[in-house]
Amino acid sequence: MFLFEKSLPEHVEIEKSISDSNPFFNLISKGKECFTIEEVLEENQQAARMGAERFIVKEGTVPVAVLEYLMLNPKDQCTWLGLLQVKNEYHGKGYGTRILQQFEQLLRDKQVKKYRLGVIAENEPARQFWKKHGFQKVGSKSNEDNREIIICEKELGLVKVQAMDQQES
Repeated sequence: MFLFEKSLPEHVEIEKSISDSNPFFNLISKGKECFTIEEVLEENQQAARMGAERFIVKEGTVPVAVLEYLMLNPKDQCTWLGLLQVKNEYHGKGYGTRILQQFEQLLRDKQVKKYRLGVIAENEPARQFWKKHGFQKVGSKSNEDNREIIICEKELGLVKVQAMDQQES
């Protein structure tokens, strides 16, 4: 079970370390491998202005990811996952999948039936990850940096994730 801790300005160093551990993503999304503290703060402020919620995802006390979502996008009336960035040292170890499962349970608990995300077209590893987890392409567009974004959507079933400490009958 992961802890989703609301990201605050004092967490900027943690967010920067997670972001900087993923130079490939940074390069294809923003054209640079690392960000300054000021750029991370600006990204947080921009998310807050949109009404998005941003979290540091921790396993115990160890920060492993940043997750951001918008409960209701006024442009399409859908819930959007804006960012799930797992620290590079945890890639390929199931962290993204487990965080996503916990996030989806949170959405189910809030009665969300489907949600969307955008993935940079040239980010093949991310495209494969989202496809593996049941996302379907519903459109595409260019972002403000003129990068092609594939819009994907996933319908959520009513399945509850069984807590790891529960015994099967």
